[in-house]
Amino acid sequence: MQISALEVARLLDNRPTGKKADLEFKEIAPESLPKTIEPDADEVAKVVEMVKAAPDVREDIVMQLKERIEKGEYKVSGEEIADMMIRRMKADKTR
Repeated sequence: MQISALEVARLLDNRPTGKKADLEFKEIAPESLPKTIEPDADEVAKVVEMVKAAPDVREDIVMQLKERIEKGEYKVSGEEIADMMIRRMKADKTR
């Protein structure tokens, strides 16, 4: 699973903000983190564990979208699809 810096920032804030994060993230293994009492290191370790535990496919979301598509309630423009593809490509390049 690939997660952009914006998605990690939202996860850390525990709320969607719509703001872009000016952060650069590198993959960190929890065992490589120094054992310290600083809360930032603990937070990073928690987020790393949360990401590792997250499923690659969110079945609940897939089923909700499938139902909406079948009912004709889910409509996405080609412009929106193209925008998301470009955003994903940019996020992947920052890795």
